Amino acid sequence: MKNFKKAFAILPFAAVMICSGAQSFAQNGKYLLKGNIPVASGKIYLEHELNGNPVKVDSAQVVNGKFVFKGSVKSPDFYSLNTKGLKYPIQFILENSAITVTKPADSLASAEIKGSSAQEVYQSFYKGPWKEITTIAGGIYDRLDKAEKAAKAAGTKVDSLTRAGFDKEFADLDKKNQIAVKEYVNQHSSSAGTAAIIYDRFIGYPNFPVARELFAGLTKEAQQSAIGDLITKALATDAKTAKGKAAPAISMSNKDGKIVHLSDFKGKYVLIDFWASWCGPCRKENPNVVAAYKKYHDKGFEILGISLDSKKDAWLKAIEADGLIWTHVSELKGWQNSAAKEYGVRAVPASFLIDPNGNVVGKDLRGEELNQTLAQLFK
Repeated sequence: MKNFKKAFAILPFAAVMICSGAQSFAQNGKYLLKGNIPVASGKIYLEHELNGNPVKVDSAQVVNGKFVFKGSVKSPDFYSLNTKGLKYPIQFILENSAITVTKPADSLASAEIKGSSAQEVYQSFYKGPWKEITTIAGGIYDRLDKAEKAAKAAGTKVDSLTRAGFDKEFADLDKKNQIAVKEYVNQHSSSAGTAAIIYDRFIGYPNFPVARELFAGLTKEAQQSAIGDLITKALATDAKTAKGKAAPAISMSNKDGKIVHLSDFKGKYVLIDFWASWCGPCRKENPNVVAAYKKYHDKGFEILGISLDSKKDAWLKAIEADGLIWTHVSELKGWQNSAAKEYGVRAVPASFLIDPNGNVVGKDLRGEELNQTLAQLFK
């Protein structure tokens, strides 16, 4: 911020020209996207995410790391730049204005994006309030990891009292996260960048009640933006699996190619468990799920594991390594799994508890919450 102020003071005319140029393009309903990425060569692609997949919408020739895109969008939306020289695509919010993207040759350095007001609102949250949240979270994860390694070295597991303490720290941090986002939403309620934050924090990492509350506080313009529309659709999908609703049908192949139907488990409580072998939090939660299965299976509790893996060997090895002795299915299509889309799963682990009549009675029950819920149901 100090460097920005210094540049503004020394070059006021240049700064005004940049601002007026952005305003001109916005008024004309077009964008001018210029980039300088030293590692880029050949062609660079402008991509837009569609149904979970990046789709190339335009390309430009890179000359000495520089390139230009011109076009228009109906409203601010998520786009990315991708080329062979980049380790990861550069993601940003594209809108009708003059935008510059600069990426240092250092593969780990972040790209600098200027000229998009929605992107500025979006980035400012992550450079400010969110930074404090992640710093605290990092400390908790470090201590939890050390506790688990110490317990493993001693041939035991982290005791329930210690784990409960960590659970409380994470719960307190989640409240702090919600407060931080709410305050920021109130300050920037008219920006599509704020809608993007809600989408990231409470749709991507599902907490739909909070997402609904915050989304209602946005202006009509922000709600009806392309990013706002993503939230609207996600909330509609979530409503299909609300408590008391009939769980959407599932038909999927198990490891032997036999089709398994969710309806096969009618008359029992079923935990639909979305997970993957590559998902660290899923693997850490698995021992708790195994314990719950062993304790309540004979009383009428079943689990249907749905893997978002794309490689069969990794999927089967994880099942064996973690001792997951229930029914497992997968399409081996990663995030394109049909059940994950139907249930609105955007992060794993994710779970849905279904009653004997096929209705949803719980969502994302993990740790002690899963144990307490099952204890109540089978008491």
